[in-house]
Amino acid sequence: MKKLNIWKNLCEAIKEPLRLLVLAALPVLIVYLRDFPYSWAVIATLVLRLADKLLHELGKETKDDSLLKGLTRF
Repeated sequence: MKKLNIWKNLCEAIKEPLRLLVLAALPVLIVYLRDFPYSWAVIATLVLRLADKLLHELGKETKDDSLLKGLTRF
């Protein structure tokens, strides 16, 4: 029974870096293709992460399952 909880907790912990990776991929790709300074990719990633967390928190507050997953949907 304890092993099951460990695996569940591990999966939940892995989701956070994956969210950041998904949110960072688009700004980095845009910066790479359009020759913008890389600092814009960092700023865009932070803004996307903020929006993701805001939607998640709003979903928890309003108990709305569609918002609970944020932008990344996992």
